Amino acid sequence: MELLYYETAVPAGFPSPALDYLEERIELDRELIRHPLSTFIVECTGDSMMGAFIPPRARLLVDRSLTPVNGNIVVAVLNGEFTVKFMRKNEHTCWLVPANSKYPEIKITSDMDMQVWGVVTHIITDTQDLRKCMR
Repeated sequence: MELLYYETAVPAGFPSPALDYLEERIELDRELIRHPLSTFIVECTGDSMMGAFIPPRARLLVDRSLTPVNGNIVVAVLNGEFTVKFMRKNEHTCWLVPANSKYPEIKITSDMDMQVWGVVTHIITDTQDLRKCMR
């Protein structure tokens, strides 16, 4: 799918003069998906990642081919349950960290079964859902 793309960035600060011409068309799949055969979309539920601008109903583009690194947002399976969290790790320990202070960090221990299914590369959200989270 191709969409119109204005090459000029839109500042979030002070307004700047608008340009009246279109630069090009872009294909969202080419712009957002680096590894099509290993990328999938999943819908998020719950509010544990609201501080990362992931409201309930957000769709996450997840790339299974990427190796997760410290600080990535990941989709993981923890003891048979899917979850989306920041991954924090060092040479000894790994944690799944929510972006909402009302939820605790999850320290991964040897008695837990945890697998990372993929790294979240993009967040697609309806701004109305995002607005509800900011209230």
